[in-house]
Amino acid sequence: MAKSIEYPSADFPGPPRITVEVPDDWETLTVPGVQVAVAQPRVEGAFRANVVVTVQRFGPEFTLEAARAGLDQRKAALPELEELGTGEIEVDGATWIASEYGYTQPGRPTVVQAARYAVIDRGGVATDVLELVGSCGAESADDEIETVRTIQDSLRVTLD
Repeated sequence: MAKSIEYPSADFPGPPRITVEVPDDWETLTVPGVQVAVAQPRVEGAFRANVVVTVQRFGPEFTLEAARAGLDQRKAALPELEELGTGEIEVDGATWIASEYGYTQPGRPTVVQAARYAVIDRGGVATDVLELVGSCGAESADDEIETVRTIQDSLRVTLD
């Protein structure tokens, strides 16, 4: 006799439900491999500020330090990286690694990113890593980074 395995279940928790508050004129985007993507309206010739949320499932042993190492590796691959600041913040009772930086790809405008990572224990059977990345063009970052941070601060995660 075979046993039945179910998803979602205690052994295989379903994905977290994610809620973010965005400005009325921002648009939703469908991006492969991304759970949530939103962007400001398109303006010809300007970088489109955006916020992207991804969730990756890992084994129960995955830690916030492992997420930090992944962030460091990702930033090391960016061209002309300028570190603006990295640390830990608390949002809605969860500890997040928060990092802000700029980078410039040849022939393209400089991008400023605000990245946040949280590790969520899923009942000892799995760990979900939430990656919350907001991006804006450097030429408009003074105004847009605050909008990006406000969207990031509004993130709420619900676990079933």
